[in-house]
Amino acid sequence: MAKDRARKSTQRSSARFLIALFCFGVALAGRDARAQQEPLARKEEAPVTIDADSIKVDQRTETIEAQGNVEIRREDMFLKADRVRFDRKTEVAEAEGNVSIDHTDGWLKGDSVLFNLADETGRVERGEIFLDRNHLSLTGERFEKFVGQVYHIDRGFFTTCLCDSGRPTWRISGREIDVEYGGEGVVKDGTFYLFDYPVLYLPYAVFPVRTERQTGFLFPKFGYSNKEGFLYQQPFFWAVSPSIDVTIAPHIETNARAGLLGEYRQVFSRRTDVATSFAYFNERLRSSQDIGIHGAIADPQVPQDRWNFFLTHRQGSPAGWMTYSDIDVFSDDVFTRELLHAVDRPGANERLLKTARFGTSRLGLLRHWEDTQLGGEFAYYQDFIQPDRATFQRTPDVIFRGSRFLAGGLPVEFRWRAQGINYIRRQGADGLRVDLRPEIFLPLRAAPYLFGSFSIAPRETLYYLYSRRNLFHEARPFDRTNSRELFEVRGRLGTSLARVFSASVLELKEFKHIVEPELQYLFIPGTSQRDIPIMDDTDRINRRNLITFSVTNRFWGKFAREPLRLPEQPEVELLEEPPAEELREMGRVVFALGYDIDKERKGGDTLTDLDTRLVLTPLSYLNLGLLIGVNPGPWQVRQAMATVGISDPRPIMRRFLDPDFMRPSSIDVSYRFIRRNFLSPLGDNANLATLPPEREINRDAVGSLGLNVFLRLTDHLLFRFSSNYDARDHRFTSNRVAAKILSQCECWSVAFSVGRSVNPDRTRFEFQFSLLGLGSTNTGFGSGLVGLGGELRRAPAF
Repeated sequence: MAKDRARKSTQRSSARFLIALFCFGVALAGRDARAQQEPLARKEEAPVTIDADSIKVDQRTETIEAQGNVEIRREDMFLKADRVRFDRKTEVAEAEGNVSIDHTDGWLKGDSVLFNLADETGRVERGEIFLDRNHLSLTGERFEKFVGQVYHIDRGFFTTCLCDSGRPTWRISGREIDVEYGGEGVVKDGTFYLFDYPVLYLPYAVFPVRTERQTGFLFPKFGYSNKEGFLYQQPFFWAVSPSIDVTIAPHIETNARAGLLGEYRQVFSRRTDVATSFAYFNERLRSSQDIGIHGAIADPQVPQDRWNFFLTHRQGSPAGWMTYSDIDVFSDDVFTRELLHAVDRPGANERLLKTARFGTSRLGLLRHWEDTQLGGEFAYYQDFIQPDRATFQRTPDVIFRGSRFLAGGLPVEFRWRAQGINYIRRQGADGLRVDLRPEIFLPLRAAPYLFGSFSIAPRETLYYLYSRRNLFHEARPFDRTNSRELFEVRGRLGTSLARVFSASVLELKEFKHIVEPELQYLFIPGTSQRDIPIMDDTDRINRRNLITFSVTNRFWGKFAREPLRLPEQPEVELLEEPPAEELREMGRVVFALGYDIDKERKGGDTLTDLDTRLVLTPLSYLNLGLLIGVNPGPWQVRQAMATVGISDPRPIMRRFLDPDFMRPSSIDVSYRFIRRNFLSPLGDNANLATLPPEREINRDAVGSLGLNVFLRLTDHLLFRFSSNYDARDHRFTSNRVAAKILSQCECWSVAFSVGRSVNPDRTRFEFQFSLLGLGSTNTGFGSGLVGLGGELRRAPAF
C-alpha cells in the first residue's frame, strides 16, 4: 500500500511537471497565434491547472488526456471526473465518469460533460444542476448550458426541495425546460407532482428564477371567523416594470362581505416614490348587524358599501423642495377595528390603527436652507370615537422657523418660529390663528466642566374666528378677533463627570460611568385665556414658575471581540483587521423632579412627580426599559411602563428561503399603568359631555400586560404567542397562537394561526401555504399561459 501511494504521488508530481513544461513550451512556440484567439492578459488572470493520477500530453495537437481523480481549476470553477480530454487551444474539456463542476452559484453533475472552461458553456448527458441562491434543482436526460447561467433541459424535472433521500415533496416535469438564472424559467408540456403523484397538467408554465419581482398569482389566503365565516383572498401580482408593480386581490367572507383590493407602487428616483392602495367591500352577505364592538362610538353604523383609500408619496427636487402626502381615509368609524385583517398593512401600522382614536391624512411641502426651514401642510382628521362635526381640520398649517448667530462675534443666537393655522370644523368655534415666537438664546460655559444656557422668548398669539359659537357657554360667544401676549424665560446649568472602571465579567473589559446633573428654570406669566377657544394645546398655556433638577447616568462598556476565523486561503488578504474591541452604551438612567415656586407661596403641593427613565442593554441580546412617575407626597405611582426583551444571541449559520426561519427566538414583555385621574372616564367614553367629580372616579385609566413570544423550536418549526391582559378589568383582550412548519426538504412552508379578541368580539383562524424558492417566499402557480409567479416583498405574515 505504501508503495502504491508513493507510486501515485510520483505520477502526480510527474504530471504536474509535464503540464507545467508543456504550457511553458506552448507559450514560447505559439504565443503570437494564440494572441489573436484570446488575449494573453486573460490567460494570466485566469490560469488553468490540472491535477490527476496520470496525464498524457500531445504537443502536436496541444491536448491533454488525464485519468484518475482528475481535478481542473479555473478561477472559482472546479471540474472533477474520472477521465478528461482537454484541448489547450479552445479550453474545451470532454469529461466522463462521475463528472461534477462546482461554481460559486451552484454545481453541475452528469455522466458525461463537454464543457468550455473559457465561457463556461457546454453539454451534459443525464445530469443534474443545483442553483444555490434559491435552492433550485434541475435533472434531465440532456442539458445544454449557454453563456451565463442559462440552461435548456430535455425531458427533465425541477424542484426547490433539498431532500437527503427519497423523492422530493413536489416537483414539476417538462418535455422541455428553459432556465435563465436571475430571470425566469419556462416549462413546456409539464406536470406538477406531489410525492410522485401527478396532480396537475401544465401545457405551458412560467416560474421565476430570481429574487426580484415576478408577475403571477400569489398563494391565496384562507381563514375562518365565527362572525364572518370562511375567508378566501386570491392576490395577483403584476411586475409592470423594474420600478412599477401592481397587486389585485378578490376577497370574500361567506357570512359578511365580498370585495376587491388593489395596490400600486412606483419608484421614480432615489428621492421620489409613490404607493397607493384601495379596498372595497359590499356587506350584503352579512348575516348579523351585531359587529361585536364595545365602547361608546358616536357612529357605530356599518354601511353596505365600505372602502379604504391609502396613498403615500415623497418627491424631492434639485431646488431643495420636498412634497409629501400620507392619505388614509375610511368609509366608517369601525372599519379599522373590523376590517384591517383584510387589507395589507405593516404589522406596527396595523396595531396602531386598531387602537387609534382618529385617523390622519396630510399633504405638505418642505424646504430646508442651512439654518432655516419652511413648511406647509393640509391635514384632515377622521374621528373614530367622537362626532365628526366637531373635529378640527388644519387647512393649512404653515410654519417658518430658523436660527442665526448675531453679528459682532458675540455668542448670541437669534431663533424664531412663526406658525399660522387655519382651523375649520362643522360645529363650534373655528378660525385663523397666528403664533409668533422670537427668542434670544445665550449659551454659557463658565468652566471646562460647567455649561448651560439662558433664553428669553416673547410670544404673541393672534386669533380671527369664522364661527364664534362657544359650545360650553352658548350665551357668551367668543370675540371675532382676539390676542394673547406671553413671554418665556428659560435657564439651564449643568456639568458632566466621568470615571472609568476595570472589569472582567464575560466579555466586558472596562466600563465608563458618566454623571450629568442639570438644573433648569422656566417662567411663564399668567394671563386670562377664557375668551379664546381651545383648538389645541397652544391655546391654553398656564402660568409656570418651575425649577427642575435632573440627573442623567450613562454607562458605556468596552467589550472584547472574538477574533474573526477565516478558512485557510493564502490568496485571500483582508483590507483591514477587524477591531478587537467594541464600544457600546450599556444603559441610561434619568431622574427628574420639579419644584413649583408659586405653589410654595400658596402653601400647596410644591413638588411634581418624580420621573424615572431607565434603559439598559447590559448584553447585546437583553433590553430593559422602565418609565415611572411617582407622586413624592404619598409616594404613589401615578404612571408606569416597563418592557423586557431578550433574544437568542446564537447566530443562525444556515440560510433559509423563508425569512421567518432566519429570525432568532425572542421574548418581549410589557406593562402599562396609569392611575385614575379626573380624565379617566374619557378612556371609556370620549363622548361624555360632563366629567364626574374626581372623588367618584374609582377606575384606573390604563392597566395592561402584553406578552410576545417567538420561538425557533427547531430548524423546521416556529411558534409564536401574543397576548394582552387588561389588569383593570381582569380579562384577556386578545390572544393569538401561531405555528409555522418548514418541510424537511425546505421547499414549502405552512402557517396556522388562531386569534381571539374581545373588541371586536371575534375568533379567527388563518392558514397560509407557500412554495419556496420560486423568486420569493410567497409564490403561486397556475396552468395555461399564466404559470407560476411570485413577489419578493410579499412574504407570508407570521
